[in-house]
Amino acid sequence: MKKLKVMNAFQIKLLMTFLMLLDHLRYIQGLTSPEAASFFTLISRCAAPMFAYLAVEGVRHTRDLKRYCIRLSVMAGIMFAGNAVLNMFFRTFSGSLSAVEQRKLLINHNAFFTLALGVLTIALILKAKEEHKRKLFYVIPAVCFVTGFLYGEWGTVLLPFMMLEYFAKNKKRLRLLGYGIIEVIALLLPFSEPFYFLVFPFILLYNGQRGPKNRFSKYFFYVFYPLHLWIIYLVNFIITMN
Repeated sequence: MKKLKVMNAFQIKLLMTFLMLLDHLRYIQGLTSPEAASFFTLISRCAAPMFAYLAVEGVRHTRDLKRYCIRLSVMAGIMFAGNAVLNMFFRTFSGSLSAVEQRKLLINHNAFFTLALGVLTIALILKAKEEHKRKLFYVIPAVCFVTGFLYGEWGTVLLPFMMLEYFAKNKKRLRLLGYGIIEVIALLLPFSEPFYFLVFPFILLYNGQRGPKNRFSKYFFYVFYPLHLWIIYLVNFIITMN
């Protein structure tokens, strides 16, 4: 099994970023055929769960969990703001299109929000345990979890997946049961992600190493995720309006 563990976190993130980019190309009108778009979507289903898994690894390895939570939350806020500005621009200059066509221009992605709530939920539970708080103090992390589950991108999969990976890491049977429950939820709920299990081969490839430690490796993915989506939606807007 150890022979499989050949990739560090940075290398896996680069691969997941490439797969994510392929998937998001479908948002540019006419760029990919329906067949190619479906294929790219399928092979990229591992990306969001892998980033969630590595976010949990980040909780384990960070020297300052509070700063980690703040960083993810700030990025979620930045993406909400950027999306709002772009959507206002799209609505303003797409008045000649039908309401259905206008909705297709709007950007609603924000995986940072889901990851931030997942990490925050873990951090708050750890804090409550550390300080031996009463059960009442678990209400706040529960609210964070439910909010992410209901409103976060991939929330129905990523939030329970992150909890399992952190709190049941050494409980193999419980994790397997949890994975099955997540799959059932994903199959039953609309707009969920039943192919999230494609992440598991990449988890097996992960060697537990973080990779290079520099500013590029630390911030590249924070910048690339919103920036590439904003560029893609701008390009699609230009193509649609012309």
